[in-house]
Amino acid sequence: MTALPLSTSRFDDLAEGLLQVQNHTLLRAILDSETEGVVIADATGKLVYLSPFAHKLTGVASLDGPPPRWSENYGAFYPDARTPLPSAQLPLFRALHGEERPEADIFVRNAMVPEGQHMHVRARPLRDAKGGLVGAMVFVRDTDGERRAEAEQRRSEQRFRLLVDAAQEGVWTIDAENRTTYVNRYLARMLGYTVGEMLGKHVSAFMDEEGARLAAQNIEQRRKGITDVHDFKLQRKDGTLVWTLMSCNPIQDEEGNYLGALAMVTDITRRREAEEKVRQLNEDLERRIAERTAQLEFSNRELEAFAYSVAHDLRAPLRSISNFTLALTEDCADKLDTTGLDYLQRIRASSQRMAELIDGILALSRVNRTEFVEAEVNLSALARNISEQLQRWQPQRTVRFHIQDGLVDRGDAQLLRSVLENLLGNAWKFTRERPEAEIALGTLPTEGGARRVYFVRDNGAGFDMEYQKKLFGVFQRLHTQQEFEGTGVGLATVQRIIVRHGGRVWGEGRVGQGATFYFTLHEGT
Repeated sequence: MTALPLSTSRFDDLAEGLLQVQNHTLLRAILDSETEGVVIADATGKLVYLSPFAHKLTGVASLDGPPPRWSENYGAFYPDARTPLPSAQLPLFRALHGEERPEADIFVRNAMVPEGQHMHVRARPLRDAKGGLVGAMVFVRDTDGERRAEAEQRRSEQRFRLLVDAAQEGVWTIDAENRTTYVNRYLARMLGYTVGEMLGKHVSAFMDEEGARLAAQNIEQRRKGITDVHDFKLQRKDGTLVWTLMSCNPIQDEEGNYLGALAMVTDITRRREAEEKVRQLNEDLERRIAERTAQLEFSNRELEAFAYSVAHDLRAPLRSISNFTLALTEDCADKLDTTGLDYLQRIRASSQRMAELIDGILALSRVNRTEFVEAEVNLSALARNISEQLQRWQPQRTVRFHIQDGLVDRGDAQLLRSVLENLLGNAWKFTRERPEAEIALGTLPTEGGARRVYFVRDNGAGFDMEYQKKLFGVFQRLHTQQEFEGTGVGLATVQRIIVRHGGRVWGEGRVGQGATFYFTLHEGT
């Protein structure tokens, strides 16, 4: 079992006994087991006892030579390991001269300890019952480990300080009284101060009145042990403000008592300026959009008024043209040759087509003007109703409709009916050359949360994909009037309706092999 260090008073008693009975086995065993080296000398400086640990630390075997030569003989230096330590500064020398508790940090290097040894030495004089000096006792403690630990701690602190000072981020600590205890150079430069100017100052010295009030609230949170990250305005030495991002943490002792706070401070002035510019741009954009929307609404109203005015003004002369050509055909047919009758028929057909175009323009203008009433719409039921109407219109045709069941979606029932009337009507029209026409309404297979894609497919005349971009243009037709009648407004109407439903529409086809039109609803939701 390792012996515990003996108290000084106990050592006095033991040493006195040792001086009288040097061969006392038990006493020597106790001294030999001490974790500190022990040296005992008589009043003349003669070595009475030297523990093995003291011998190991000092390399001393006996106190040879006069006391003034001890330091030279045994290689005693100051802790810098270079400057010789005078013998008069040795604790043993001083204790033998009556000094009560001399001590010193010493470095010893000699033949027995060539690598050198740091140690802490303390001594005290030994006196008899009458107070006469009879010797001195020395305690020697190894401090190499402590010095290495202290040196490593200093190196660690130096590395940390260098790291903190070199960081491109401010570091700021305050005490429990809200006074600055540390700032790195980066933060000091950020605020236009030197480090020395900031140390010891209250945090409120670096912010405006509003900032000081907010800081007081934030510090109360730190006192409660709460960390936080927030934007905060600091005030530079010249009075200008700098926006920062502060990451704040409380500093507490082992028992959780509040000692102060640590903040990591990042300059975000440029970011805030950029955000302010974006905010201003957004406000300007919103204002412009509102102005443009108002202008567009006004233009739409004007366009609608114009369309109705044009339609009203054109219908009257068209009716006159149509009526008079009909009258000429009925009343004057015997006075006209074949060529004249053909001209009249062409005029009448053109006036009728003009009337259809006017109706198409009005239908197209009504798409955006009609109130949008959203509800659950059964597209399958609408398609069957439209297909039945088409078959009643031309019962002699053989057309097979394939309509998928259960196609229900949200939208405006009237507008979606118009979409299906146009798409199914086109399919009906462009399959009339087929002895057995096929028309289908369905949806493509979907995966996960993909939007449903509807399609209307036929095996009719189809179209050249080179002209795909013209499909949805107003009055754009890929077939002549002689091949297939139409106004070129139907698909443009479909596109406007689908867009109002937040979807898109596109078509694919091959000449002579049919066409397929796809559309989606509510893609943006």
